[in-house]
Amino acid sequence: IAFMKSKKAIITTSWDDGHPMDKKLCSLLKTYDIKGTIYYPLEYPEYDILNYDEIKELSNFFEIGSHTYSHKILPQLSEEEIMIELLTSKEKLEEIVSNEIISFCYPDGKYNQKVIDCVKKSGYVGARTTSLFRTHIMDPYLMGTTLQAVDRILLSKGKQLITSDDRGLGNHLLSSGNIFKNWASLAISSFDYVVKNGGIWHLWGHSKEIEDNDDWEQLDLVLNYVSKHGKANNVEFLTNGEILTQLF
Repeated sequence: IAFMKSKKAIITTSWDDGHPMDKKLCSLLKTYDIKGTIYYPLEYPEYDILNYDEIKELSNFFEIGSHTYSHKILPQLSEEEIMIELLTSKEKLEEIVSNEIISFCYPDGKYNQKVIDCVKKSGYVGARTTSLFRTHIMDPYLMGTTLQAVDRILLSKGKQLITSDDRGLGNHLLSSGNIFKNWASLAISSFDYVVKNGGIWHLWGHSKEIEDNDDWEQLDLVLNYVSKHGKANNVEFLTNGEILTQLF
């Protein structure tokens, strides 16, 4: 397994499901000059998603990644069905954005070895999970994140902390008491840790959730802080795909 810990601080964000609120989200990212990867399913039966023209428009400024063709939970499918979801998504997205699609994100964060093997076979260079409190990548097909832009119950945060391979970040969040605070405080505290210690700070979320929870002000606060202090500390702002291609 490749083990990649970046010496300097790298900042990335990713956003799942291609909800129409992604337009508001992306305009905020643009305001603060922060890169992002939008993981887009071409069909999502449960709710509205951006149309192809809107995704093409966003692809001028942001990376578009695959989130399967129809947001099916992959471990439940046969290998043949998985390959159809992965390849159809890749081909169709490449057609829409006129660019190679190299990043993938597991719907609902669900995967197993069969799914990982299919993702590799489909030509993606890496895949993002929903694991939290990570600041380095052990395996490009199991790319974790640092924080989700949503308030989670303490039990859920505790479980993620215990399974994280980044003891330093866990200890920092526990000793500072920030683990008990809202996601915006956790975001800023974990960002400060990465700026000081190196590694990847990866914020992910859903624009629909930010809208539902009325969290735009919090997001604005976090992005403003990250942009200002990131630039002052000479961090590198990259998309998920740029990280995967540069580090592996």
